[in-house]
Amino acid sequence: MQLMRSSELTPCGALFDVLKRYGGVSHKELAAMILSERPLLDGRSPASRASDRTWVSRSIVHAPVSAVQEGYFRDYGVAARRIVDRLHAFRAGTSSYSDILRMVCGEPGETMVQALERCQGDIRLYRNALERMRHGEGYTAGERAETAMVLFVAAGCSASVTKAVDYTTSYIRSVMGGRLGTPTSCPVPLTVAHEDVEVALPCAMGFVRVEDGRISSGPHWVSSDSQGAEVGALVTGPMDITDVAGDVSARHARVWYERGGSSDGSGSGRWLLSDLDSSNGTVVIDGGTGAPVRLEGDAAVEIHPGDEVILGSSTTFILVEGAAGVAR
Repeated sequence: MQLMRSSELTPCGALFDVLKRYGGVSHKELAAMILSERPLLDGRSPASRASDRTWVSRSIVHAPVSAVQEGYFRDYGVAARRIVDRLHAFRAGTSSYSDILRMVCGEPGETMVQALERCQGDIRLYRNALERMRHGEGYTAGERAETAMVLFVAAGCSASVTKAVDYTTSYIRSVMGGRLGTPTSCPVPLTVAHEDVEVALPCAMGFVRVEDGRISSGPHWVSSDSQGAEVGALVTGPMDITDVAGDVSARHARVWYERGGSSDGSGSGRWLLSDLDSSNGTVVIDGGTGAPVRLEGDAAVEIHPGDEVILGSSTTFILVEGAAGVAR
């Protein structure tokens, strides 16, 4: 099978392409490792077709995303372990685990990033997950390589960043008994200068990312008529915010609107923020006084437009007011 240009690859095509180019795994070998043995409607399993170059090419490697069925693939974790075992045996050394991490998380893996982006995937979420595979604390080189490959395989087979991250997070919890730790950072700063900002009670709260003193994103909106949202590196809810740096925890903080006496939200109410037992801390800087409040335990603090929210050492959001019905 011919290798396609990176600009043409689907996530599944990227999976085959990267493992062939950088891992020496042929398309036939990879098909045998990732395809399911469960029979399809015609009575034959995808795995039984692994040696059929034409079928693998047309139905898997070069097929449009919409035509590739998830039922074609075996469990992503099982497939990933087979691939890691194959690569490790081929390299014949413990350094192969580092090679696997570089292949998935480094420049070779950008092929998958580009393919996922063409599928409208949340690339920030995917990169955040990769960051933990490479730099998070608490696991051996072999375990890092395994979880990185699980994410890579899940993303390639499902063509969905959210499904891939959810699966990998569950895999780490159930197979490895925990989670990859958040990369460490410096202590959260507690002094920031501010101008006075008028406090208002919005119907939507927007989180605007600030980097190096400049606004780097549009508002990430959280609606007052929703159940709230989480901010973190690996959150996957519809309003959750993943626009964060590497030292932000997978589930770092939660924001929600607490209603007052009015059932339609037009009466008194307030926005609240709590830390979700993050590794590197959460600080809220009052927009009116400049006073910092470090969140402790599960206590919630009231937040307002003009406040700053600092997660870890390098993720800062300015809070802004939004109108009813604003789109995220």
